[in-house]
Amino acid sequence: MESAHMATLPLLTSAPSTSWQAHGLCRSVDAGVFFPPAQFEHKPEREAREKRAKAICNECPVRGECLEWALSTKEPHGVWGGYAEGERKQILQGKVKISA
Repeated sequence: MESAHMATLPLLTSAPSTSWQAHGLCRSVDAGVFFPPAQFEHKPEREAREKRAKAICNECPVRGECLEWALSTKEPHGVWGGYAEGERKQILQGKVKISA
């Protein structure tokens, strides 16, 4: 039997900073606005929830730091820095540019 080889994980030289999180406007609202519910969410409901989350992000003083963190950690869920997971994926793939 052949032995399986596991790829080695790159070592992080430093953890991404999260100090900006203390200043996020998202801390003062229900986190459910930023993340999908555990049960199925219909498209109109998802779009309305994400619209509410993005409106909060647009006023947030740490929006840029939030988006940078979500992109650098490849955060797979929720709205971060004004972008939903699918939009962040497109940014990372170079298909969409970040708008101010």
